Amino acid sequence: MSENKSYQLLTGGLFLALALGLPLAFHLVGLGSSFLPMFYPILLAGFLLDFQVAVLVGLLSPLLSAALTGMPPFYPPIAFIMMAEAVVMTGLPFLLYRRLRMNIYLTLFMTIVAERAILLVATWVVADWLKLPGMVLSSLTLLKGLPGLVIIFLVIPPLVRKIEKKISQSPFFPGEVTTNSKMR
Repeated sequence: MSENKSYQLLTGGLFLALALGLPLAFHLVGLGSSFLPMFYPILLAGFLLDFQVAVLVGLLSPLLSAALTGMPPFYPPIAFIMMAEAVVMTGLPFLLYRRLRMNIYLTLFMTIVAERAILLVATWVVADWLKLPGMVLSSLTLLKGLPGLVIIFLVIPPLVRKIEKKISQSPFFPGEVTTNSKMR
């Protein structure tokens, strides 16, 4: 296994562990899901890891969390909705930021818009399936996450840049880990 593969798997495991632990910590202090605690490590995986590892982190995070803690629930199928959101939150940053070298803020904005669109449609479909008012539930779900989105825009870009800088200065990965911070 190459050094880069080892780095990818180890970092992916770290992001997965954070995606499982952060929601527990947020709920313990009463902050709950409105701050979107699982999304921070999932987004970091999308910005910093190879596509396969990042998507795996995104898919496994809500699934394992639901199985181990009951959050997010399997019924109503919030865990499955979050899995779809996580694929977008890992795939788009990889494609737009790492491959197409777009600006980190534009990438994050486009990723969040796509993720929110998936959440809106999925919530509406599930609400209709459960015979609940789809328009009301979809709107409330989108509004509930606004504090978390603000924090995401404040925290994720500088954190990605800082991690990229540390990786680029590391003697363990000379030229193996692609960073984009100098281009933005």
